[in-house]
Amino acid sequence: MTSTKLLSLAFLLAAGNALAAGGHHDMSNMNGMSDHGMAGHDMAGHGQMASSVGMPAPAAQASKTYQVILTDDMKMRFEPALSLKQGDVVNFMVKNEGKIPHEFSIGSLDEQAKHRDMMREMPNMEHHDGTTVTLAPGESAEMGWNFMGERFVEFSCNIPGHSEAGMKRNTVLK
Repeated sequence: MTSTKLLSLAFLLAAGNALAAGGHHDMSNMNGMSDHGMAGHDMAGHGQMASSVGMPAPAAQASKTYQVILTDDMKMRFEPALSLKQGDVVNFMVKNEGKIPHEFSIGSLDEQAKHRDMMREMPNMEHHDGTTVTLAPGESAEMGWNFMGERFVEFSCNIPGHSEAGMKRNTVLK
């Protein structure tokens, strides 16, 4: 089987479990084990993240770059204004300008809703997994993304109460 076919197969298998996998860390747990482990969640399937709206990509392959500013007034500001189409490889340079933690997550409406539910159950969880990054106050991160698949994309901060207060942005790929 060619590497392209294997990569496609891996993407399809991973897409359904996109937000349940990857680097999750619960800072409230003294021994460093995430709540996933404590809840008996199977960590064996955790690997490269994928989503029905695309997949992580090396930032160096990006043809577009956006600054994403996260603020405590529950805003997610994109500079320049978002203009995305299928196939775009984008480098998101994310900065938390607030005094509380925020996250930047890319996914479909359904994936984001499931992520919010998970975060309500484990509110101290941190993510650094390809679809989502959690940022402490003043922290910055880069996230490369290849948009493919579903055209309706939601960018969200899924820390409990943040998205509900307006810290999300929906867009439709051209």
